[in-house]
Amino acid sequence: MNASEYERVKTDFLSGRIKGCNSFFEDNGCLLEAGYCCLMLDKLDKAQKHFLALNGRDDRAEWALFLLCMIQDSVKTGPTYFQIRNFLEIDLNLLMLYCKGEYIEKIIKYSDFMAYYNPESYKFIGRVFWANDFMPAAKLFLRKAKDKFYQDPELHYLLAYIAYYEDKDINQCKKALSACLDMLPEYAPANKLLKLINNNTVQN
Repeated sequence: MNASEYERVKTDFLSGRIKGCNSFFEDNGCLLEAGYCCLMLDKLDKAQKHFLALNGRDDRAEWALFLLCMIQDSVKTGPTYFQIRNFLEIDLNLLMLYCKGEYIEKIIKYSDFMAYYNPESYKFIGRVFWANDFMPAAKLFLRKAKDKFYQDPELHYLLAYIAYYEDKDINQCKKALSACLDMLPEYAPANKLLKLINNNTVQN
């Protein structure tokens, strides 16, 4: 397999240009990548077959099988802490890219279940919604995350961002920024947003 060709096809797939990717991965024995292509093409049985062929040898394939179980409402075992940390956010963003809203809805139904294995699950889900501009859903999960990890400055910044840009609530935004900067005074995004608020206040 030509390495540069593999990287080109992989880049295409990760950019939402799936045409031809599945056949390339299958022809070259890239079962994990082929499995993810099949998932995005709604060929769940074929995706499962590819992932099962790697089961026990590839941690990402084991996670992908759990992902399929959530999508198909057939969860019997739990994921590992590191599988959630390493793959949940990446895969939710990929599903967002391919407009798989139905799959995402089924996955987030298991948010409490995943949080049992990794309490940061709420943060990972919230951050995906935030990055894709689904702010009400982002706020829901980021608040859940804050209840688990109040001392995480990023959570307070993300909630401040939503308060400012989505809710137009300056007081709540300042409160969240204050909590963030009390923990990490040099947190650049928070300082930038606070400067923007102060400049707007002076101009008004």
